[in-house]
Amino acid sequence: MQLYPRSPHPVLAHVPNNFGDPSLFNYFLVESGGRVLLAIHHLTAQHCGVEPFQQNAYKLFALDIDRSELIPVNCLGGRALFLSRDRSLSVSARDLPSVNNNSIYFSLRRDPVVVHSIRTGFSERLAVTCQIHDGKDRIRPSVRPFTIADHLLTYCHPHEWTKGLMFHEYHSIPESFEELTKNIKAKNSELRIPRIAAR
Repeated sequence: MQLYPRSPHPVLAHVPNNFGDPSLFNYFLVESGGRVLLAIHHLTAQHCGVEPFQQNAYKLFALDIDRSELIPVNCLGGRALFLSRDRSLSVSARDLPSVNNNSIYFSLRRDPVVVHSIRTGFSERLAVTCQIHDGKDRIRPSVRPFTIADHLLTYCHPHEWTKGLMFHEYHSIPESFEELTKNIKAKNSELRIPRIAAR
Protein backbone atom coordinates (compact mmCIF):
# COMPACT_ATOMS: atom_id res chain seq x y z
CA MET A 1 0.00 0.00 0.00
CA GLN A 2 1.40 3.37 -0.99
CA LEU A 3 0.66 7.01 -0.32
CA TYR A 4 -0.08 9.38 -3.19
CA PRO A 5 1.18 11.85 -4.09
CA ARG A 6 4.61 10.33 -3.73
CA SER A 7 6.51 10.92 -0.52
CA PRO A 8 10.01 9.95 0.72
CA HIS A 9 8.48 6.85 2.39
CA PRO A 10 5.57 5.89 0.13
CA VAL A 11 5.05 2.27 1.23
CA LEU A 12 2.69 2.07 4.20
CA ALA A 13 2.38 -1.70 4.43
CA HIS A 14 2.89 -4.84 2.40
CA VAL A 15 -0.08 -7.02 1.50
CA PRO A 16 0.37 -10.57 2.83
CA ASN A 17 1.32 -12.98 0.04
CA ASN A 18 -0.04 -16.16 1.61
CA PHE A 19 -3.16 -16.12 -0.59
CA GLY A 20 -1.32 -17.00 -3.80
CA ASP A 21 -0.77 -14.89 -6.90
CA PRO A 22 -1.72 -11.28 -5.95
CA SER A 23 -2.71 -10.46 -9.54
CA LEU A 24 -5.68 -12.85 -9.20
CA PHE A 25 -7.30 -10.86 -6.38
CA ASN A 26 -9.24 -7.63 -6.11
CA TYR A 27 -8.29 -5.07 -3.48
CA PHE A 28 -10.58 -2.47 -1.92
CA LEU A 29 -9.78 0.35 0.49
CA VAL A 30 -12.60 1.65 2.66
CA GLU A 31 -12.85 3.85 5.75
CA SER A 32 -14.90 2.12 8.43
CA GLY A 33 -15.46 3.33 11.96
CA GLY A 34 -12.37 5.57 11.90
CA ARG A 35 -10.08 2.87 10.47
CA VAL A 36 -8.76 2.31 6.97
CA LEU A 37 -9.61 -1.24 5.96
CA LEU A 38 -8.15 -3.30 3.14
CA ALA A 39 -10.57 -5.93 1.81
CA ILE A 40 -8.98 -8.65 -0.31
CA HIS A 41 -11.44 -10.49 -2.54
CA HIS A 42 -10.33 -14.01 -3.45
CA LEU A 43 -11.84 -17.28 -4.64
CA THR A 44 -12.09 -20.39 -2.51
CA ALA A 45 -11.44 -23.92 -3.74
CA GLN A 46 -14.10 -25.21 -6.12
CA HIS A 47 -16.40 -27.89 -4.74
CA CYS A 48 -18.88 -30.04 -6.63
CA GLY A 49 -22.40 -28.61 -6.43
CA VAL A 50 -21.27 -25.18 -5.20
CA GLU A 51 -22.54 -22.18 -7.15
CA PRO A 52 -19.87 -19.78 -8.51
CA PHE A 53 -21.10 -16.91 -6.29
CA GLN A 54 -20.48 -19.12 -3.23
CA GLN A 55 -16.77 -19.44 -4.09
CA ASN A 56 -16.07 -15.79 -3.28
CA ALA A 57 -14.44 -14.85 0.01
CA TYR A 58 -12.80 -11.86 1.68
CA LYS A 59 -9.92 -11.25 4.04
CA LEU A 60 -9.98 -7.97 5.96
CA PHE A 61 -7.08 -5.98 7.37
CA ALA A 62 -6.87 -2.67 9.23
CA LEU A 63 -4.01 -0.37 8.26
CA ASP A 64 -1.82 0.72 11.17
CA ILE A 65 -0.04 3.75 9.70
CA ASP A 66 2.25 4.28 12.72
CA ARG A 67 3.62 0.73 12.58
CA SER A 68 3.36 0.36 8.79
CA GLU A 69 1.54 -2.94 9.02
CA LEU A 70 -1.75 -4.60 8.25
CA ILE A 71 -3.66 -6.08 11.19
CA PRO A 72 -6.14 -8.91 10.46
CA VAL A 73 -9.79 -8.01 11.12
CA ASN A 74 -12.21 -10.86 11.89
CA CYS A 75 -15.33 -8.84 12.67
CA LEU A 76 -16.95 -5.63 11.45
CA GLY A 77 -19.21 -5.45 14.49
CA GLY A 78 -22.34 -3.48 13.69
CA ARG A 79 -21.07 -2.33 10.30
CA ALA A 80 -21.39 -3.54 6.71
CA LEU A 81 -19.19 -2.81 3.69
CA PHE A 82 -20.37 -2.07 0.16
CA LEU A 83 -17.50 -2.63 -2.27
CA SER A 84 -16.91 -1.85 -5.94
CA ARG A 85 -13.95 -0.88 -8.08
CA ASP A 86 -15.18 2.71 -8.34
CA ARG A 87 -16.42 3.48 -4.85
CA SER A 88 -16.61 1.67 -1.51
CA LEU A 89 -18.32 2.62 1.72
CA SER A 90 -19.05 1.42 5.22
CA VAL A 91 -22.45 1.83 6.87
CA SER A 92 -23.89 1.23 10.31
CA ALA A 93 -26.24 -1.75 10.19
CA ARG A 94 -27.73 -0.53 13.47
CA ASP A 95 -29.02 2.54 11.64
CA LEU A 96 -30.18 0.48 8.64
CA PRO A 97 -32.00 -2.59 9.99
CA SER A 98 -32.45 -4.19 6.53
CA VAL A 99 -28.65 -4.32 6.07
CA ASN A 100 -26.85 -7.33 7.56
CA ASN A 101 -24.15 -6.40 10.05
CA ASN A 102 -20.67 -7.93 9.86
CA SER A 103 -21.19 -8.43 6.12
CA ILE A 104 -19.78 -7.39 2.77
CA TYR A 105 -22.06 -6.50 -0.15
CA PHE A 106 -20.54 -6.80 -3.62
CA SER A 107 -21.42 -7.67 -7.20
CA LEU A 108 -20.30 -10.25 -9.74
CA ARG A 109 -20.74 -10.30 -13.50
CA ARG A 110 -23.79 -12.58 -13.35
CA ASP A 111 -24.91 -11.73 -9.82
CA PRO A 112 -25.39 -7.99 -9.24
CA VAL A 113 -26.07 -8.17 -5.48
CA VAL A 114 -24.26 -10.69 -3.29
CA VAL A 115 -23.81 -10.49 0.49
CA HIS A 116 -20.91 -12.27 2.19
CA SER A 117 -21.09 -13.00 5.92
CA ILE A 118 -17.78 -12.43 7.72
CA ARG A 119 -18.93 -14.65 10.59
CA THR A 120 -19.97 -17.72 8.57
CA GLY A 121 -17.91 -17.21 5.41
CA PHE A 122 -20.97 -17.92 3.24
CA SER A 123 -22.33 -15.77 0.42
CA GLU A 124 -25.94 -15.29 -0.67
CA ARG A 125 -27.51 -13.82 -3.82
CA LEU A 126 -30.05 -11.08 -3.10
CA ALA A 127 -31.24 -9.98 -6.55
CA VAL A 128 -32.33 -13.31 -8.06
CA THR A 129 -36.07 -12.59 -7.92
CA CYS A 130 -35.79 -9.03 -9.26
CA GLN A 131 -33.86 -9.58 -12.50
CA ILE A 132 -35.77 -7.63 -15.16
CA HIS A 133 -34.10 -9.40 -18.10
CA ASP A 134 -32.57 -12.76 -18.89
CA GLY A 135 -29.54 -11.27 -20.64
CA LYS A 136 -31.46 -10.98 -23.89
CA ASP A 137 -35.06 -9.86 -23.35
CA ARG A 138 -37.12 -8.18 -20.63
CA ILE A 139 -38.80 -10.84 -18.50
CA ARG A 140 -40.60 -8.67 -15.93
CA PRO A 141 -41.15 -5.03 -14.99
CA SER A 142 -38.98 -3.30 -12.43
CA VAL A 143 -39.46 -4.92 -9.01
CA ARG A 144 -40.11 -2.19 -6.43
CA PRO A 145 -39.70 -0.88 -3.84
CA PHE A 146 -35.93 -1.05 -4.06
CA THR A 147 -34.07 -2.06 -0.91
CA ILE A 148 -31.54 0.09 0.93
CA ALA A 149 -28.86 -2.41 -0.17
CA ASP A 150 -29.91 -1.87 -3.83
CA HIS A 151 -29.52 1.90 -3.44
CA LEU A 152 -26.17 1.69 -1.64
CA LEU A 153 -24.71 -0.73 -4.18
CA THR A 154 -25.94 1.52 -6.99
CA TYR A 155 -24.21 4.48 -5.29
CA CYS A 156 -20.98 2.46 -5.38
CA HIS A 157 -21.32 2.12 -9.18
CA PRO A 158 -21.32 5.71 -10.50
CA HIS A 159 -21.80 4.63 -14.13
CA GLU A 160 -25.37 3.57 -13.32
CA TRP A 161 -25.87 6.04 -10.45
CA THR A 162 -25.26 9.10 -12.65
CA LYS A 163 -27.75 7.82 -15.24
CA GLY A 164 -30.52 7.27 -12.69
CA LEU A 165 -30.44 3.49 -13.20
CA MET A 166 -30.49 0.89 -10.44
CA PHE A 167 -27.28 -1.13 -10.68
CA HIS A 168 -28.87 -4.50 -9.91
CA GLU A 169 -31.29 -4.06 -12.84
CA TYR A 170 -28.97 -2.47 -15.39
CA HIS A 171 -25.45 -3.74 -14.63
CA SER A 172 -25.67 -5.37 -18.06
CA ILE A 173 -28.01 -3.98 -20.70
CA PRO A 174 -29.29 -6.42 -23.35
CA GLU A 175 -29.20 -5.41 -27.01
CA SER A 176 -33.01 -5.61 -27.07
CA PHE A 177 -33.17 -2.50 -24.82
CA GLU A 178 -32.58 -0.32 -27.91
CA GLU A 179 -34.35 2.82 -26.67
CA LEU A 180 -32.46 2.86 -23.36
CA THR A 181 -29.13 2.23 -25.11
CA LYS A 182 -29.84 5.08 -27.55
CA ASN A 183 -30.68 7.48 -24.69
CA ILE A 184 -27.52 6.56 -22.77
CA LYS A 185 -25.35 7.10 -25.87
CA ALA A 186 -26.98 10.49 -26.46
CA LYS A 187 -26.32 11.58 -22.86
CA ASN A 188 -22.74 10.30 -22.99
CA SER A 189 -22.09 12.28 -26.19
CA GLU A 190 -22.99 15.49 -24.32
CA LEU A 191 -20.40 14.85 -21.62
CA ARG A 192 -17.45 17.24 -21.76
CA ILE A 193 -14.43 16.81 -19.51
CA PRO A 194 -12.36 20.01 -19.25
CA ARG A 195 -8.65 19.65 -19.85
CA ILE A 196 -6.16 20.92 -17.29
CA ALA A 197 -3.95 23.53 -18.89
CA ALA A 198 -0.24 22.65 -19.05
CA ARG A 199 1.97 24.86 -16.93
